[in-house]
Amino acid sequence: MKKHELHVITTGKQTLTEVAAIAHQCPTSLIDALHLREKQCGARELADWYNTLQPLFEPAALYINDRLDAALAVGAPGVQLAYSSLSVAQSRRILPANVRIGCSVHSAEEAAAAAQNGADYVLYGHIFDSNSKPGLPPRGTAALSEVVEACPIPVIAIGGIEPDNVDEVLSTGCSGIAVLSQILLHQDPAGQIARFHKTLEQTRHIPKYKLTK
Repeated sequence: MKKHELHVITTGKQTLTEVAAIAHQCPTSLIDALHLREKQCGARELADWYNTLQPLFEPAALYINDRLDAALAVGAPGVQLAYSSLSVAQSRRILPANVRIGCSVHSAEEAAAAAQNGADYVLYGHIFDSNSKPGLPPRGTAALSEVVEACPIPVIAIGGIEPDNVDEVLSTGCSGIAVLSQILLHQDPAGQIARFHKTLEQTRHIPKYKLTK
């Protein structure tokens, strides 16, 4: 049984056609969730992204970042809330009970609050230096451990994670990892998926909580 989850997040730097072409070349069945994080897209465009990519990433779940209207329209199984999104409590009142709600957090206190308000998991980072967060110091695995300890729901780590440092990240008890450019902008995305999957499968570390939906 799979212990940890692998989440892939779209980069906002590629077209739908480009991402679909990558998907055709990759073992997408090794991915647990694909997050559509395309801030420049409106609800209709996000629905197009979802409907195009969903068949290419089965059995992975496709989550929509921020836009609950698009998520409801396509019947997405999950959403990822950012700082500027509706709150977890507001989102829970709108979404069906079976829709997984993830919340991006930046501290142990935020993680605990998200859990109390009904989030199913939190996304925490950035753990290591990341091209998507230039100039901002990484929070590191010690801080990740504190978040995992304080949060009574699964924690997904993000930020600068590569196959070589996955095991260090998993040693904190987190429930999985999320990556952007390390797969979708990598010169060998199929190989990267396989490498991440192998590391997740072979680790001796056990997550404190497992995502159950």
